[in-house]
Amino acid sequence: MLSDEIFEKVNALYGNLSSQQKDWYEATEFTCPDGCGCCCHNFEPDLFESEAIFMAKWLVENQRETAMQIAEGTYKSGYKGKTCIFYAENTDFHCSIYGGRPFICRLFGASAAKDKTGQTVWRPCKFYPAPALQAHKPPLAHIQYTKTQTEALLGKCPPVMADIMEQAVMLMPENTETAPLREILPATVRKILFEEQLKSFKS
Repeated sequence: MLSDEIFEKVNALYGNLSSQQKDWYEATEFTCPDGCGCCCHNFEPDLFESEAIFMAKWLVENQRETAMQIAEGTYKSGYKGKTCIFYAENTDFHCSIYGGRPFICRLFGASAAKDKTGQTVWRPCKFYPAPALQAHKPPLAHIQYTKTQTEALLGKCPPVMADIMEQAVMLMPENTETAPLREILPATVRKILFEEQLKSFKS
């Protein structure tokens, strides 16, 4: 499958996820606290090849200088702490490539899960301040809620992470392995740049 086709498929899935999360946010008004970004610390995502292709093409098209630095191995994160290389402390979403971020970053804080029996469950993000949860009407806590309980408390349940990731796997079922972002991205950016050169030669 060509990179352009993979990009469009991932983009469509991201769009579907965004639509589901928008419904969740509008129905519940339950969003991440302003200025948090805690989920980015001590964490860097592993990527499916399809996610890496999307991120690489997004960078080439939107932040070409950054893409070139990544391809050449000269890119330096603007943040010195232990976190994702794209963490941006002084931005609204704490991400310098927010439009190109992968599934896990899109799902964190706004997704449900499956328990051991396969039932949908939801738990507020572990970084969500306890006082803010207690002040919620009705009050919430850092505990696991069933789908029924979640819908009773908030009116809606967010998209299920396992379902979204299953769709992500099916984008490239021949390659279901993941790799750390900083390992897979440079080679993928170089691949996208090479494909770009081929297109220019053909045209």
